[in-house]
Amino acid sequence: MKQGMVSRKAGLLTVFFLLFFFTAFNVFALGRKEKNAANNHAGSGGKNTTTLIGRIQVYGNEPHTFVGIVDEHDVAYSIHPPNEEAELWKLQGYLIEFTVIFLDKPQGNAGLILGRTLTLIDWKVLN
Repeated sequence: MKQGMVSRKAGLLTVFFLLFFFTAFNVFALGRKEKNAANNHAGSGGKNTTTLIGRIQVYGNEPHTFVGIVDEHDVAYSIHPPNEEAELWKLQGYLIEFTVIFLDKPQGNAGLILGRTLTLIDWKVLN
């Protein structure tokens, strides 16, 4: 009887550890997925990148603002990830050539508001 209880506990413990490790590794991988996607695009050697000419536009009201790009055809894009917003605020009003990757789906609240999202790779001020 004790032998069966020990075997059953060992089996349950094994299943618990396998489930725990499977879940932990998948959660870790999902957290790194966004960082890897941005890094892969930056190091893609120009694949899937597009040049876009436009201006920086700030949307929203304080304290809920975000930076977007409006191209020459008045099409607005949100930027994902928004890690360079502080630097882009300073460039508001300048004509800028952006190197970007267009994303298939809108990302974040800014993407849902504007409807289009891109990943910013590089930029150069034209005027």
